Amino acid sequence: MNKEKAHELLRLLERDASLSNQTLADMLSLSKDEVVEMKTVLKDANILSGIQAMVNWDATDNEYASAMIEITVNLHKGVSYQQVADVISQYDEVEALYLMSGAYDYLVLTKRLPMHRISGFVNKLATLDHVQGTATHIVMQRYKDHGTQFKTKTDGRNRLVISQ
Repeated sequence: MNKEKAHELLRLLERDASLSNQTLADMLSLSKDEVVEMKTVLKDANILSGIQAMVNWDATDNEYASAMIEITVNLHKGVSYQQVADVISQYDEVEALYLMSGAYDYLVLTKRLPMHRISGFVNKLATLDHVQGTATHIVMQRYKDHGTQFKTKTDGRNRLVISQ
């Protein structure tokens, strides 16, 4: 498999996963069968891990919120960051989990949930072995996510509408 073409395919899919195999083939100057084979190889190698739509939930009447939770840990002998991450990532509330450098060890992005579920999840995290502390930040408004810029409602004077 041509690495350069594979990287180009990944960039195209990252930008718009709804492109058909034929459209991708045309854009990459490949056959449709070559694109299908490349996607299969990339999936088997766990490089192409999933395809999701970007939903601007802020434009809906859904009142759920998402949170970013900073977690600091105190690892004891014989426990690794990977082991702690394996435990945290098993929770349904976790949308994304990152090992960080700096003031905290992990950053968790929750799925969109009611506030009481976020609160309950933070309480679960705080009671885990090795968790030293948490700091929770509620996402108020998303302007850009995964390269997709979201349009916001304004009042005609380019001011964000806070209530309707």
